[in-house]
Amino acid sequence: MSKLAPKELWRRHTLERFEAFKQSGDLKELSEEGLAACGRKKKFTSMEWAKSPMGKRYSSSRYMDWYHKCETVAEKFGLAITTVICACLVSGFKPDEAGLVIESQWPQIRLITESTDAQFLARLSYESQLRGLYVIVKHGSVEIIQLYLNPVPTMNMEPPPMLSLLPPLGNSFKMRVETPVDYPPQAAAKLQKDANQIGKEILIALGYSIPKRLRISRMVSKADDLRISEKRLPKRGLYEIVANTSHYGSRSKDEKRRKTVKTQRHRLWKRLVKPYEQIKAMQEDALVEKDDR
Repeated sequence: MSKLAPKELWRRHTLERFEAFKQSGDLKELSEEGLAACGRKKKFTSMEWAKSPMGKRYSSSRYMDWYHKCETVAEKFGLAITTVICACLVSGFKPDEAGLVIESQWPQIRLITESTDAQFLARLSYESQLRGLYVIVKHGSVEIIQLYLNPVPTMNMEPPPMLSLLPPLGNSFKMRVETPVDYPPQAAAKLQKDANQIGKEILIALGYSIPKRLRISRMVSKADDLRISEKRLPKRGLYEIVANTSHYGSRSKDEKRRKTVKTQRHRLWKRLVKPYEQIKAMQEDALVEKDDR
């Protein structure tokens, strides 16, 4: 039997909550009271519900009293309030096909930064909202949502200008994944992976240079022995590295060993040294341009 995808596991879990609500006596009672509050005897069709004026319902004290009862029931079953309302008032409502959030608590990806630069925050918020995220600016224990535009910016909209001098990569922002306590671990791991990928896309859009592959390698433990920070080794330097790191037994394979060490040094230099040298060069160029002005 094949394993279910993490998203499918969570979908089934939330539909079980909805099924429990349907089989309870709360649905019938709330449905009758809600229709009466709307002045109807029959449920809305999907089209009627979409076209019905929300403001008119919210201006009715009778409807709002019923709405608060729905909130209590929704909390009991762990459902979103809209799921409960639509189940009561809309004919043939299927939450998994409606495109709405079914559960009251759902996973969310947050982008957290401690930067106070207004120009950086504007561009960071723009890039984040393009990807459906909001930036949260953190000052100690206080967190504030930072918005760039309302409505959400579009791809063809002119983005705000970017800083010539970016904050250090490690201090730019962090990705935070928030999941309900009963969220499946497999789905949480997949969500964290998606969040990391979105974070890399935003970094690139901001102008950072980051390694395309950041997989943990056994070579990292040999970084000191391989002396990757040295672009040029002294004469016979590779022989010394081979002597320290080689696990080959035959001296007839010296040439092969030297080439292997060269390749390892180059890969590690690209991953661990080059990105920081590029950022440092960009910052120095920005400072020179600022002094020229």
